[in-house]
Amino acid sequence: MSAQSGLENYIQTQVSPLEISIDSGFESFYMLDEVVKDYKFFFTAEEHWLSMNAQIRYRFLMYLYYQANVRNLIVEGGYSYGFMLNRYLETGNENLLIRAIYDIPVCPKDLIGFYRELYAFNRFLPSRDKIRVVGIDLEQSPQLVIDCLVHLLPEKPLTAGVREKINQLKTLSETDYNEKEMKKYFRQLYKEVQERKRAYRRYWGDHYWMFEMLLENTVEGFDSPLLREFVYAHGDEKKREERMFANFRLLHKYHMLQPGNYYGQFGGIHTELNPSINWGYHTLAHQLNYERYSPVRGRVLTISKYFRRVPRIYERFREFDDFMALVQQIEQTNPQDVVLCRIWGNHSILPEISRDFQFMLIIKEPLESEKCK
Repeated sequence: MSAQSGLENYIQTQVSPLEISIDSGFESFYMLDEVVKDYKFFFTAEEHWLSMNAQIRYRFLMYLYYQANVRNLIVEGGYSYGFMLNRYLETGNENLLIRAIYDIPVCPKDLIGFYRELYAFNRFLPSRDKIRVVGIDLEQSPQLVIDCLVHLLPEKPLTAGVREKINQLKTLSETDYNEKEMKKYFRQLYKEVQERKRAYRRYWGDHYWMFEMLLENTVEGFDSPLLREFVYAHGDEKKREERMFANFRLLHKYHMLQPGNYYGQFGGIHTELNPSINWGYHTLAHQLNYERYSPVRGRVLTISKYFRRVPRIYERFREFDDFMALVQQIEQTNPQDVVLCRIWGNHSILPEISRDFQFMLIIKEPLESEKCK
């Protein structure tokens, strides 16, 4: 078989144009129908700051809700971020939505539209069938953490060992945001908890683990800001990947996840299962799929994306003539803006990267270039 006929056969059998408009059906997702039954955690990859991200996220979330029992939307934000978004989904209070989104202002208008759609979808469903938002990343907004902690405070008298810092927490929640003061408070609180762990354990009781998780993620987040991580500038990726995996395990252990499966749209570097590039650390997807104590071990599916403008991640693709010919053929002949390609399996024309992820989205340049709002 010639290279050209092999490519044509691949396009006919392993490539599917996707319909991503919100009001369309899911017939175009047919290549995934049988595959998703074998998995519990699903990733799609994104390049941050692009308008299409929210639309693709919503389409895959809805598809996986119906086809794969996904009930948890895992997000690249701290637990407090997800906590605030869930309060919005429960109440419809737009102030909560705006508070959460603008505290971590990545594509705020697009995300507000996304969560309004999710609120409308969830609104009349029974509790067991609602989608829950779960943040597993380092905390990036001390104000959201304070709001979350105040909401979770036990209704019990304050003992001498915790009184000062808990009262300060309440005061900070009622004052205007002051980043310097909040960072100072959390660093002091972290130090005091190490010295008075028994008193804080007694005060928080069964929720001590969550208090400790929020505190540790907040202090670590000061040294590894999310927006800097987006441009891979500071070499803290290993610590961040490990923390996200640990947070997911902890939330699973304490039954803080909705019964059902999991879907997240994360930056591409987090979603590679077995990277053909040695990053010097294991990605979140790798740890979820291969670590011994992962609740979803061996059950992680990644749908990556061809990133034209992120050379560090996918420059290597351009070394493969078959892949570049595939991209060119799709862009020239396919009327759809988004195309799904199977990367793994016996029919793959890309064996060099078939261990990195199972599927890939190829998105036409005009749509991919549109910046988010």
